[in-house]
Amino acid sequence: MAIVRKKFIVEGMHCGSCAVSTGMILKGLKGVKSARADYDSRSAEVEYDDAEVGLAQMNQALEGLGYRLEERT
Repeated sequence: MAIVRKKFIVEGMHCGSCAVSTGMILKGLKGVKSARADYDSRSAEVEYDDAEVGLAQMNQALEGLGYRLEERT
């Protein structure tokens, strides 16, 4: 078990409500300890247990709303 904190680019956000929805969905995933999305920077900071959840699962949870996370480089 390794707790990871990463900042991701969020594609598909169009307003502040999108950021709220993104954060709520991510927080609801097993293994996510905290998540906060920011519309102005089009990003999300997520703290999660990488043994329980990964980028693929986060994107699967968000795809229904039209959002997608991409790792920052």
